[in-house]
Amino acid sequence: MGVAKSYYRNEAGVKAFGKRLYEIRKKKGITQEALAYATDLHLSQIGRIERGEVSTSISFVYLFAEVLQVEPKEFFETD
Repeated sequence: MGVAKSYYRNEAGVKAFGKRLYEIRKKKGITQEALAYATDLHLSQIGRIERGEVSTSISFVYLFAEVLQVEPKEFFETD
C-alpha cells in the first residue's frame, strides 16, 4: 500500500519556510544573487524556494542559516 505523493509534502510548511527565507534575506540586505552564489544554488532555485514552489533539504537549511548568520530554527518561527 503506497502513500500518495501529496502526503509527503506539507504545502503550508514549504510556503512558510520560503516566506521566512525571503524575510530574513531581505532583512539582512542580501540579494537572491548573493545567496545563490554563496550556496552554489542556481538563482532560479532560490526564487522557487522563496515562493514555496519547491522544498529544500535540511543541508541547505543549515547552509542558508550559516550564510545569513541566523539559527536554523528561525526559518521555522512564525508570527
